[in-house]
Amino acid sequence: VINAHTDGDTWVTFADANVLALGDTFSRARYPNIDWSNGGGIEGMVLATDRYLKAANDTTKIVPGHGSLANKADLQDYRNMLATARDRVKKLYEEGKTEQQVLAMDPLADLNAKWAQPTGLGSGPSFLRNVYNSFRNHN
Repeated sequence: VINAHTDGDTWVTFADANVLALGDTFSRARYPNIDWSNGGGIEGMVLATDRYLKAANDTTKIVPGHGSLANKADLQDYRNMLATARDRVKKLYEEGKTEQQVLAMDPLADLNAKWAQPTGLGSGPSFLRNVYNSFRNHN
C-alpha cells in the first residue's frame, strides 16, 4: 500500500476465505503507530484503509495488526477516526501551529476515550504527534 504505517506496508487477501490480513496499517479499537520517520503518514493510512474497504464486504473477516478479529463496520469506524484526525491536525498544521501548540490544544480529545491507550505508542499524545509529524515530514 501507499506509505501508511511505514514505507513498506503489505496486506494480504485470502479471497477464497474472504479474509483480509492488514498488519499494522489497521489496529482494532486503538490508535495506530504511524512511523513518520520511516515514510509513514496519516494520508497513506487513510488511503490504505479506503483500499481495504473496497476489497471488503459485509462478511469479510479482517485480521488487524493489533486487536481482535474485525469486520467491515469496524474498519469503516477506524477509517472515520483516521480521517477526522487527519483533517483536524492538518488544519492546525496549515495555520502554522507548532507541535507543542497542537498538543496543548488537544484536538483529538473526543476521540481519545475510544481510541487512546493509557501509555506508549497508542496514547493520545503519541498519536497526535505522529499525525502532526507526518505532515511535517511529507511537506
